[in-house]
Amino acid sequence: MRRDFYAVLGVSPTASAEEIRQAYRTQARECHPDARPGDPSAAAQFKIINEAYRVLGTPQLRRAYDSALAMLQASPSDYRAPTEAAGAAGRWQTSEQRISHPPAQQSRASDPGDHMPTTASGETAMPMSVNAASQGTTLTLGVTPGEPSIVAPRGLTRFYLLSELGSAREPALLDPLPLDLVLLIDRSNSMVGDKLFEAKEAVRSMLGRLSPDDLLTVIFFDDHIETIADGITHAERASVEMALEHIFTRGSTQLATGLETALRLLSKRQPDHVRIPSLVLLTDGQTFGDERACLQQAVEARQRGVSITALGLGADWNRDLLDRLAAISGGSSNFIEQPRATRALFEMCVSRLRATLAADMRLTFTPAQGVGIVRATRVAPEIAEAFSLPPSGRDLVDATNEAITVDLGALVGRPDVESAVVVWEMLFDPEVFFPVHGAYTLGRLSATYWSPRQAGGRRERLEREITLPVNTTGQHGEPASDVRLALELITAFRLQTVADEQAASGNAAEAITHLNTSALRLRSAGEHEMADATERAAQTLMSGAFDRGRSATLRVKYDTKNLSLYHRLRRKLAMRQR
Repeated sequence: MRRDFYAVLGVSPTASAEEIRQAYRTQARECHPDARPGDPSAAAQFKIINEAYRVLGTPQLRRAYDSALAMLQASPSDYRAPTEAAGAAGRWQTSEQRISHPPAQQSRASDPGDHMPTTASGETAMPMSVNAASQGTTLTLGVTPGEPSIVAPRGLTRFYLLSELGSAREPALLDPLPLDLVLLIDRSNSMVGDKLFEAKEAVRSMLGRLSPDDLLTVIFFDDHIETIADGITHAERASVEMALEHIFTRGSTQLATGLETALRLLSKRQPDHVRIPSLVLLTDGQTFGDERACLQQAVEARQRGVSITALGLGADWNRDLLDRLAAISGGSSNFIEQPRATRALFEMCVSRLRATLAADMRLTFTPAQGVGIVRATRVAPEIAEAFSLPPSGRDLVDATNEAITVDLGALVGRPDVESAVVVWEMLFDPEVFFPVHGAYTLGRLSATYWSPRQAGGRRERLEREITLPVNTTGQHGEPASDVRLALELITAFRLQTVADEQAASGNAAEAITHLNTSALRLRSAGEHEMADATERAAQTLMSGAFDRGRSATLRVKYDTKNLSLYHRLRRKLAMRQR
């Protein structure tokens, strides 16, 4: 911990949010470089004041900071001062070549060890990497199999494996990271009125929250592109304020060109060790024939290490496209029900980006002989389909023996976003899946990610082989509770996705059925609050208030997707078991 942020602002650790805000304003006025033109230290001091306010003025970051401060005071001998940035090669360079990616997703990860840690639910997990810990990596890789041992398969047998990339130490985000942020905003005719007004207000708010080290790019798109800021700093905000006055609705939604422009502007900057390149997209409409080009741009974003946060405004935007853009790039997607919530969603996205612990995370499973991958689904920090094969037309599902990589984007070092979790669904082929020395080998799991807080930024890699003993009883046991919980939430979300599609097409009866079934799954997982909300959405549709029902259906879908229910429920389960 480099400095006491409370002392920087001259407030008590018990100060209210308003007291912190007033102290910041006073300090900022006194220490602004314009107020002290002859003082060469003014700029550095002003930067420190801004850093302090970014942390203490953001509730989530303040909680993390207070937690870290308490830990430090309790055990100061455990603290090691951060090293200064060492020279490294390029922003995303590594000693290996970049992994190639099939259209679904991909990455590398982990490591075998001797000790057997437990999951949050108290079960034995696969060994964490001793090597990874000794090398001081930012993350660790844990694995929880659906069953602790393998019953010899007599036919094609389905099996589940949960993998988890999490922090190797307690999260203590003391310094918000600087950003290289692109805001890509729809200004087509459908954005008329409050939608565009609130979007511009969100940009103005963002300008006021820039730190001295941030770079901001602002692009408005319809069937033309207008870039009003290209990598500007805090000092250049006045020109953007003026340009916003001349932004009006016009034209149709042509998203692909906007994405292409955003990535081109990001790529022309010099590689940076610490800034996280990110893109936040806001749109309220349907694209017109450029969906494939949009997906190609998402692949390009992934290859450049740029995550896309896709925000849909209202009820009529292309959900499938935005969800896929986010999933392919390792980003996230969300729903803004009312225009007035736009600013808060923008600020939440930026707060999360500043708290990045690891970026450009890629998790790859290379199956062993006789093991085929059917599907890979992200469960946390959000639920998203990462890879799947279509049904074969029978009860069975086709599977691939090729390596599959899932792009997980960034891991936020906050208590409510603890780890990135993926559930792998696989099939065992009894004709070629055999044990060796009393154990089955499922394959190799590997991960790569960018650690911006290690030695000025570096690429890290974890790797391990997954083996499980033979089940000599021949009897299948109960699935691991963590795996069962993940599957319940995944199923609930899939049902809500179908309900959203049915409601959008006017089929209220089918939407109601899927919502009620989803509510049952949520209750089975122990998430009664979301189950109640899902049932209320079904009741709204049943009452004939169709527009309100569509909006409620969309809201429960994205709440289930983005509220990190898996982590929350797993903590509850662990507390009950204690």
